[in-house]
Amino acid sequence: MKIIIAGGGEVGISLARYLRAENNEIIMIDREGEKLKAVAEQLDIQLIEGSSALPSTLERAGAEHADVFLAVTGNDETNIVSCGLAKTIFNIPQRIARIASSEYMSGKYKSFLQSLAIDGVLSPEVETANRIVERLPIAGALDVVSMGGGLVRFVGLKCKKTSPLAGKTVADIRSMTADLSLMVVAVKRRFQTIPLSEVTIKSGDEVYFIVDAAHLTQALDIFGYQVSSPRYIVIYGGGRIGFQLAKLLEEDSTSHDITVIERHEERARFLAEKLSSALVINGDALDDTLVDELNLKNYQMGIAMTETDESNILLSLMSKRSGIERTCALLHNPLYDNLLSGLGIDATVNPNAIIVSSILQYLRKGRVKNDYFIQSGIGEILEMEALATSKITKMALGKISVPKGVLIAGVLRGDLFMLPNKDLIVQEKDIVFIFADRGHASEVEGLFSVGFSFF
Repeated sequence: MKIIIAGGGEVGISLARYLRAENNEIIMIDREGEKLKAVAEQLDIQLIEGSSALPSTLERAGAEHADVFLAVTGNDETNIVSCGLAKTIFNIPQRIARIASSEYMSGKYKSFLQSLAIDGVLSPEVETANRIVERLPIAGALDVVSMGGGLVRFVGLKCKKTSPLAGKTVADIRSMTADLSLMVVAVKRRFQTIPLSEVTIKSGDEVYFIVDAAHLTQALDIFGYQVSSPRYIVIYGGGRIGFQLAKLLEEDSTSHDITVIERHEERARFLAEKLSSALVINGDALDDTLVDELNLKNYQMGIAMTETDESNILLSLMSKRSGIERTCALLHNPLYDNLLSGLGIDATVNPNAIIVSSILQYLRKGRVKNDYFIQSGIGEILEMEALATSKITKMALGKISVPKGVLIAGVLRGDLFMLPNKDLIVQEKDIVFIFADRGHASEVEGLFSVGFSFF
């Protein structure tokens, strides 16, 4: 598969790294030569210097032979124009654009984007805010994803020092959760995943599992976590993500009292006009005087959404020191996740990983109903519909040769979620949940007799 990525920023690099691991041909375009030099040191891909909004640049990238065009520059107009060129001049089959401005995303202007035949329009800000809201009820969750029409949850948790999981094997966990429809699909320790047959859970390990939504509360209790949605929330930073998050919390059926702290006066004025019930404060959240006046210990959660990772880390640590029980930090650099272990930051959100996940959902086709790119980058959870002609429906699971790096995590038949066992036979229209290690998603194709446009 030949894929052109317009934009050599963090999102573009994340996409290129992940898609290259699946043996796709990647061409990256960026107008900044220095940025491309940095990319060349990290990835073995073709690099084109120039503007993706110019036909000549796309021609140099071999656009007439491309299968997918991903416009993820930091400029909405460039992304829109380049997608239009990709369709009208080069007839690239799939075109996806990253759009930051909420104005373009409104229903009033959607027809304009559709007229350019853009297959997918993604907003990193909206996607990130949605992910944060989904994780709110579980304090400290690394990942929480609703799947199977809300009947199944995929969850990632960090093993606490006091967790009942510490010192347990995956077999032990199966015994502890025998009455629950729960399956551990991966365990990550620092920078790598550990084979499930060999791992003994340690404090700080990241444990990822899939569970029947009806058993989620019981599962969390065994893992040492609780479900409780915070009411009093302070958001540091009223930029695009902070603003979208505050709007979503205002619309949430759960009652929230929101305070947004924004240091730029003009932006704070904008927030005060656009938000209906949130309290907006113009000031620097790192200012001790403001912190004392706010009496932060009255808040249940602090969410740091400023422009820099370093500020978000400091704000989260300051929140803990001030008595806020739960914290969440927006971090673009995944290396911070491992460095921050044990410092007291409960959860982090990586917008680059979230946008990669969203783009993969557009790219995976055929019977793929959902595709979630795990924030830590260890792999994907695929939600797939079985066909009568699928290999996976021909015999019991115990007789099927499952590719290395692929794990069948569960089967949803109607409203019934079932864990895999050697005697289970998948039926037509069953929804199958599959965990694929990083770079192994393409190997899932062999289990299903349908061609995926991206695989």
